Amino acid sequence: MKPIKLNNDNILPFRFKKMKNGQFFISNDWGDWLLLEKKEFLDFVQWNKVDKKLEQELIKKGFLQENFLSDDQINLLLAGKWANRYNYMFQWPALHIIVVTLACNQTCKYCHASAKMEWSNKFNLTKEKAKKIVDVIFETTAGNITIEFQWGEPLLNWDTIKDIIEYSQEKNKEYNLNIEYTITTNLTLMDDEKISYLMENKVIISTSLDGPAEIHDWNRPYLGWSSFEKVSYWIKKGNNLLKKYWLIKKVWAITTVTRKTLKHPKKLVDTYIELWLDSLFVRPLNPYGFAAQVWDKIWYSQDEYNEFYRKLIKYIEEKRKEWVFIKETYIDLICSTNLNSIHRLNYMEERGPMCGATLWEVAYNWDGKIYTCDEGRMLAATWDYSFQTWEIDINKSSKEIYNNMILSNTTKAMTYASSIDSIPGYNTHPYSNYIWLCPIYSYTVSGNIFGKYKKENRFKLQEFVYDKLINRPEIYNPNSPQHEK
Repeated sequence: MKPIKLNNDNILPFRFKKMKNGQFFISNDWGDWLLLEKKEFLDFVQWNKVDKKLEQELIKKGFLQENFLSDDQINLLLAGKWANRYNYMFQWPALHIIVVTLACNQTCKYCHASAKMEWSNKFNLTKEKAKKIVDVIFETTAGNITIEFQWGEPLLNWDTIKDIIEYSQEKNKEYNLNIEYTITTNLTLMDDEKISYLMENKVIISTSLDGPAEIHDWNRPYLGWSSFEKVSYWIKKGNNLLKKYWLIKKVWAITTVTRKTLKHPKKLVDTYIELWLDSLFVRPLNPYGFAAQVWDKIWYSQDEYNEFYRKLIKYIEEKRKEWVFIKETYIDLICSTNLNSIHRLNYMEERGPMCGATLWEVAYNWDGKIYTCDEGRMLAATWDYSFQTWEIDINKSSKEIYNNMILSNTTKAMTYASSIDSIPGYNTHPYSNYIWLCPIYSYTVSGNIFGKYKKENRFKLQEFVYDKLINRPEIYNPNSPQHEK
């Protein structure tokens, strides 16, 4: 297409992309977007006679300014839209990941946690450091926080989990924050006492479910047992207990896709349906932890993953037409927020305009070391401590520890490297207000915390998903009859 001269002084800054079907996607810094036919796009930028309805839509979504508003009024209006979309930027950190132990009773082939053997009690978080971590957490400026128990298998340090929950609840009588607790567990060590305690304290339970038994047990071996039998039993048991404890959030599961999963998207979806789960969350492999050491056995190309993902979404669509209401969480989150809401996606791994390392998410390791995020802690497990910000010292005040981790040079470097508006290629991409950069991913695959535009599989997946959704927004549009709210 030949260069186009903008003949309309009322046009506000925007980015655009020509889609494969010939339409034009336009977006702006405050999160609004439109899909225009070629003629509509040309009329818009050349300011030919534009349909009145389209003109009003362009004004409403911040692509055109009203003639009767001054520049200052326009700037104030747009600044308000931007601040509303990114309101979470002014309250941090919100997600606090606590590694209560590195010990684990499974040897998953793609382990990102670099877990230690089950009997390694020396890798447990001590109660003294756990208490100090809670004190640091309460230094946050956020009104809503999440305390998440993770890696290796947190149930192996059960008493410390209870101590953290009970101490934070007692401390919160003074602070009155909205606290959400989550635990990521393989469920193999769950019992009636533990699950009752978690339910009573409204702890959201997350687990891994990689498909039917032949896939799950291959990915996640469990000596002497079928890990699939364990996890499927406790998923059902946990969800049966929801009504008893007046809870609405189900035990939910994540699928990590290995080479063995690629040929079985339908089996994966059917397994979730059979376990009465109404959503599944699939994710590709990340090159962290022990996964990098067995890459040749579990790896696949980005094109192979995209084809698997396309088939999975197509099958989900077919099931929904049969009134089986199951959704893929990643796409559902994108459509219900990024593409159909004034608010940005409330999911830490897809937030923007920067990754929020330390500022929105903090990872506290079992040994008291503090990292920018869980991915930073994963690299430390393989002896790369580049993303440590500070350390828990029970003799230091929580305020001092908090200030040091927030103001550390590592935090500042991560903030700069993940600010999408400053990274060449990303800053001009029309999806820049819907996607997210991960400096640690970039560092792992290229040795540089600054992302390389279009050379990273992470970006290729994001672009693939948004291309599909923008051309077919009715798939998961909250306003569509197909969408189960």
